[in-house]
Amino acid sequence: MFSIHSNKDVAIYTAVFTLLAVLGSTFSVFIMFAMTGQYQAMVGPLLFTAIIASLIAVPISIVALNIVKTVNKAVAKLEDFVKFDQLTGVLARSYFLEPVRQRFSDGGALFLVDADHFKQINDTYGHDVGDMALRLIGQTLNFNVRKSDLVGRVGGEEFAIFLKGVGDQEIVTRAEQIRTAIAENGKVIAGHEINLTVSIGIAKIKKGSTLTLIFKEADENLYSAKNAGRNQFVYGPSNLNLPDTIATAN
Repeated sequence: MFSIHSNKDVAIYTAVFTLLAVLGSTFSVFIMFAMTGQYQAMVGPLLFTAIIASLIAVPISIVALNIVKTVNKAVAKLEDFVKFDQLTGVLARSYFLEPVRQRFSDGGALFLVDADHFKQINDTYGHDVGDMALRLIGQTLNFNVRKSDLVGRVGGEEFAIFLKGVGDQEIVTRAEQIRTAIAENGKVIAGHEINLTVSIGIAKIKKGSTLTLIFKEADENLYSAKNAGRNQFVYGPSNLNLPDTIATAN
C-alpha cells in the first residue's frame, strides 16, 4: 500500500503522476490516487499537475507524430532514390536483379536491350541529348511491359527486362513491339534527327537454368543482333534447345 509521509513523497508521487499523464494514462493517475489511501487531500494539486502535463503532452505528441511522418517520407524518398535509376526511371541494377532471382523459378524470359551507336549520339549531339535518348528508352520499355514485368538499367546504355511466365510467341511479339516503338519514338530527339534504335538479345528460362547462364545467353544474342546489323532482336539459344528465331528489321 502506498502512503505519503513527507514532502519527498509528494514530489515522488507528483513525478509519477506527471509521467503517467505525459504517457496519456489519465486513468492510471486516478488508480494511483486511490492506492495512496489519501487521495482526497492530494487530488487537487495532483489532478492539476496531471491536467497541465496532459496539455503539454498533447502538442508534444502532435509534434512528435509530425516528425515521425516527415522522417518516414524522407526514408521513402531515399528508398526510391536508391531503388530507381534517376535518369531513366527504371529499376537500378541491384533492385532489378534481386526480384528476378525471387521470380526465377516461375519461368520467363530475359531481354537485354542496348542502344545502337550510342557513343556516336553522345559525341555528335552531346550528353544532354544522349541522356534524353536513354530516358526515352526507359519510358518506352516501361510503357510496353505488364505490371508484373521488371525493367532495369544494368549498364550505361544497356537495359534489361524480365517477363514472367511468357511463351515463345509472346516473347517474339513483345520484342518486336519494343523495337518498333523505340525506332518510331526516337526518330527526332530535341530537334535532332537521331533515328535512335536498339538491339535486343533474349534468353528464355528453362529447367536447369541459372541467372548467370541466362544473362550470358542473352548477352551473346545481343551481340549477334549487333553483328547482324543492329535494330533487331535475336532469340533462340541452342544450349537450351529452343527454336532459333531471328527477327530483323531493315
